[in-house]
Amino acid sequence: MFTNHSPITIQHPAKILIIRLSSIGDIILTTPLPRQLRANFPNAQIDFLIRREYAELLRGNPHLSNLLEIDLREKNALSAMKYAIRRTDYDAILDLHGNFRSIWLTRFRGRPPVFSIRKNKFLRHLLVNYKINLYPKFYPKPLSVAEKYLRTAAPLGVDLRDTRPELFLPVEIQHRAKKQWQRLSEQGVAAIIAPGARHFTKRWPPEYFAAIIRKMNEHFGWKTVLIGGPEEAETCAEIQQQTDAALAKNLAGRLSLAETLGLIKHARLFISNDSGLMHAAAAFQVPQVAIFGSTTRELGFFPLNPRAVVVENRGLSCRPCSHIGRAVCPKKHFKCMRDVTPEAVWKVINSLKLQK
Repeated sequence: MFTNHSPITIQHPAKILIIRLSSIGDIILTTPLPRQLRANFPNAQIDFLIRREYAELLRGNPHLSNLLEIDLREKNALSAMKYAIRRTDYDAILDLHGNFRSIWLTRFRGRPPVFSIRKNKFLRHLLVNYKINLYPKFYPKPLSVAEKYLRTAAPLGVDLRDTRPELFLPVEIQHRAKKQWQRLSEQGVAAIIAPGARHFTKRWPPEYFAAIIRKMNEHFGWKTVLIGGPEEAETCAEIQQQTDAALAKNLAGRLSLAETLGLIKHARLFISNDSGLMHAAAAFQVPQVAIFGSTTRELGFFPLNPRAVVVENRGLSCRPCSHIGRAVCPKKHFKCMRDVTPEAVWKVINSLKLQK
């Protein structure tokens, strides 16, 4: 397995496989890579291996030749996929996941060369567990995860500076989302809030989101749509209960992933935690406010959007307490989120100079 950045020569037309199995944000941050590979190898077969539940993120991507979908619930799915990869005889494989599944899928003798992501686990371990930040000694600026993916593909001549994420929605989804947003706009909806995150320490309190919804209605006359998967439906209902029900429409769990993305594209303002849907808003370059709790910029997930503002409690010595978030605050005070008040977020929203 290759982890260096030595250039390689591959024949035209090439066959290249990208592997990133999950999740929403991680997959969106891979999208600069297919764009650049297509520019460098216009006649290549560029395939992407992804878990089936996330395939909607890439089905419309014009830079990809084939989307290889794997359902890990199916018996022998990994073995069948490994056989298919070997049979295709790729010229290069880019393992952007670097977990035991992706490593096993690409481990066989002979061709092709496999380039695997460097996760900087030692630097991350020092920062998270001992608050020793050595990142500046190795990198002039914090690396985004998108740039880490591009560095993996450096032997194929990609541009490390071009980290702009992108999403392509099927035409029917675009039409459906446009009509739905038009109906919502007629009801006064302008903002979208995605209050979910997989781990507790990355979630801003529901009552804080409710306060922002009231503020936006009071000052802008806006109503808000709450979105997320089925697992966020309860949180969204709690937010709705803490404000006037007429001000917030709860669509969490009622839309497909593609339909959710279609709505985000039309939002006049998108507010979220550090979550996968945050990166969708960044890909569409929607004006956005991202609220970060237990995670920090060095971990690579700040939104890549010139219209984004991140709000965080920078004064805490205990941040980051994890690179992915925790089920509970290890210090029991949860100041990383509790001290980011609705007033602080409202001040940021006002600074965006959004039109009423």
